[in-house]
Amino acid sequence: MISRRVSIIIPFYNTGAYIGACLKSLIGQTYADIEIICVNDGSTDNSRWIVEDFQKDNKSIHLINRERSGPGIARKNGLENASGQYVMFCDSDDLYDPVMVSVMHSLITATEDIDIAMCSCRLRNTMGTKRRDKHYLINKRNGIFDLTQSLKRAINVVLWNKIYKVDILKRYNINFINETYHEDENFIFKYLSVSRKIHFVNKKLYTYSYRTESLSEKILKNPYHIKEYLHCVEDFLKFLEIHSLLQKNNQYFAEAVIYGYHLTKNKLLDRETKEDAIQKIGYLATKVEMQNINNENLKKSFFTIQRGFKVGDKRTNPLFDVQQKKKTVPVVFSCDDNYIKYLSATLYSVMEYASPTYFYYIIIIDCGIQQNFIDIIKRQLAKCENFSLHIVSAISFLKEHKRSFREKDHFTLAIYGRLLIPKICNHFDRVIYADTDIIFGRDVARLMEIDLKDNCLAATIDSKAEIDRRTNPRWTRYFEKRLSLSIENTYINSGLLVFNLLKWREFSIHEQCIRLLSLSKAKEFIYPDQDVINVTCKNRIFYLDQSWNCACPVKAVLNNPLVIKKVLNSVFLEELTSQYNAAYNGQDTVFHYTSCCKPWNVPDMEKAERWWFFCRKTEYYEQILFESISRQIQMHLIDLRYDSIIDVPTSLKNGNFFIKTLIKTIYFLFMPCFKIKTSLKSKKYYLFGIKFIKIDKINNIKIYYIFGVRIFTAKLIRI
Repeated sequence: MISRRVSIIIPFYNTGAYIGACLKSLIGQTYADIEIICVNDGSTDNSRWIVEDFQKDNKSIHLINRERSGPGIARKNGLENASGQYVMFCDSDDLYDPVMVSVMHSLITATEDIDIAMCSCRLRNTMGTKRRDKHYLINKRNGIFDLTQSLKRAINVVLWNKIYKVDILKRYNINFINETYHEDENFIFKYLSVSRKIHFVNKKLYTYSYRTESLSEKILKNPYHIKEYLHCVEDFLKFLEIHSLLQKNNQYFAEAVIYGYHLTKNKLLDRETKEDAIQKIGYLATKVEMQNINNENLKKSFFTIQRGFKVGDKRTNPLFDVQQKKKTVPVVFSCDDNYIKYLSATLYSVMEYASPTYFYYIIIIDCGIQQNFIDIIKRQLAKCENFSLHIVSAISFLKEHKRSFREKDHFTLAIYGRLLIPKICNHFDRVIYADTDIIFGRDVARLMEIDLKDNCLAATIDSKAEIDRRTNPRWTRYFEKRLSLSIENTYINSGLLVFNLLKWREFSIHEQCIRLLSLSKAKEFIYPDQDVINVTCKNRIFYLDQSWNCACPVKAVLNNPLVIKKVLNSVFLEELTSQYNAAYNGQDTVFHYTSCCKPWNVPDMEKAERWWFFCRKTEYYEQILFESISRQIQMHLIDLRYDSIIDVPTSLKNGNFFIKTLIKTIYFLFMPCFKIKTSLKSKKYYLFGIKFIKIDKINNIKIYYIFGVRIFTAKLIRI
């Protein structure tokens, strides 16, 4: 005969004032075939004697005495001694309605595929304590539901308003972990992850008592329970992986991680505990498959978590388990919102010439990128089977070293991303770094075949910098005095680099670069990231051919008659320019659109068509094109007579223009002395940082100010 018995487990600790009433409510159940397992968790009051008194008159009550070990171990001990086919739980200060077991048993046995049943409860306030989560404890559903991932997370994680199948517990070895807090959540997580259907009833069959000294109230006030919760989620992850259930419960697990992140906002957490919690959450987050999550808010939350990762932390580094093999090509980019659109074009050029025999790891160092932009890049790379995308956030690291990493002119913090490569790519011996304004004309994998020997990196000579240092005395002094680079230390461009990470680690070059940037004189660097790489790696550089990094604006410099004359007087410059010209006219050259000469700024510049060819393939094409046209209007038609043009948008006529202010800076001895800020509404002139002239344009009127004082107004006469 199959047993229909229901085992009810009650752990108790010093609840002598309540446990008698609790046992009376269980003894009085209308369902007869029950056993009541009371687990004494080291009580020091009269709780034990009360239970023993009830035992004398009722054989269904069993008592287990043990030393104080917490409710998780107590419940585990109770499960091990349960003989029923179904199991329920009750807290020792709560009450069952007389029909509770009967109703719950009928719910779970309604159909074979119902694995869990749940009722509602009434809340009893014994000491005037306020419960903020009382709505979470109340069940308003009725009927049988499939356990979807969203429904699983909506089900409260308390044990006592549910009934469970012992068969499922044994089949998946589900039990309680040894934690003071959140052991019930761990149990519920595991059980729901393997269950098929749930049967709800909107009846208040359980009376839940809450009071100031209860364990659940202490949890809410204890700042360190985050550790136990994260251990609960970590143990849940192991359970899912062992039983191959992670993909099926991907979003359910993700929401458990997100709740852990919200707990870290507890103001009572000390800094060390909070940082450790963030890193553990980061590790758990790496196990979530974001493409399988449809909830946009959940995706945004995960994106926020990633921003807190520490660079190089093995728990949060998505590359930690990736081992470099002969046919793998790791290509690293450092990017923020300013350049993510242009990176898409660069990636299409990489994809265009990629070999099917190689596997390309595209690694983006996130220095501040919106989630929707990253989603676009993911869709783009998904078109190629031999490409994978890995995002590593550098936000936390950049904040930590904000005194060392300075933004300057048109340089943003993203320029320092390449200095983090040795910490990020800790399992690679060699990686390729490329700027986001590069267009490849050949397979980037060819760089992996170069013999670097004992050199720290491979790079291309910066032809413009070498022309300047050998023809301009001021640049000569800068290289010799400020950078301590002799004429033999040929200066390289850091737009495309091949890192020999074995040497970078051996000589601690990463630390040297950051230390050099942290010095007070670091602000004197003209090209901060590039300068420190040249200084720390001098005499240990393998020089690539100009065709690997052909800077487009250099062509205009070489056409200058004065430069041509000086080049002819230097054997080195003559050979360098000859190599550059050959690369510039080559078919498979890698073009680099350096300085402010970008195709999206100057669409008619030479070689711009190469960039626009790949830009047309991107999802950003229309946006980039619109912005480019708008820039041309702002740059060349600043005094545009709006009324004489047909179909000009109202927003443009009103001056509500989306383009940022254009800034032109003039330097003297490398110091900014004169600046002009131009927009559709005004023009401002600064001398040594002090605004001395301002011109406001309002319709047909120009208003002139000098040092903030209105001098005169000019009215434009239209013909």
